[in-house]
Amino acid sequence: MTIDNTSFFRETSQNRYDLFVSHIKNGGTCYTLADTEGCLNINIGSERVLPVWPTEEMANEWAKSDYEGFSALDINNEAFFEVWLPGMTNDGVSVGVAPNMSGEGIVLQASELLHDIQG
Repeated sequence: MTIDNTSFFRETSQNRYDLFVSHIKNGGTCYTLADTEGCLNINIGSERVLPVWPTEEMANEWAKSDYEGFSALDINNEAFFEVWLPGMTNDGVSVGVAPNMSGEGIVLQASELLHDIQG
């Protein structure tokens, strides 16, 4: 999947979500942010949210603004389905799918994302 970061981040949250789901359905890798202590979890109200993007460049670009010291961590497709999403469901961690540079994006339960990908 080749997506220009600038145009991708200008898409609506729903369009970014749809592109992300399509990317994963087609076997694509996704990326989150991590530092030496683990993955970035953002607190939104009482929810813990793990942000994910379809490319390493997007994740790293997003980290530049507020998350110095974090860098992209690739999650292969199989691990995302079999380990990450079920683990996040068990841990009560939500997924923030491809937030733009303003932090806007679709946040949903990991089980809901898995359902959309498998559907």
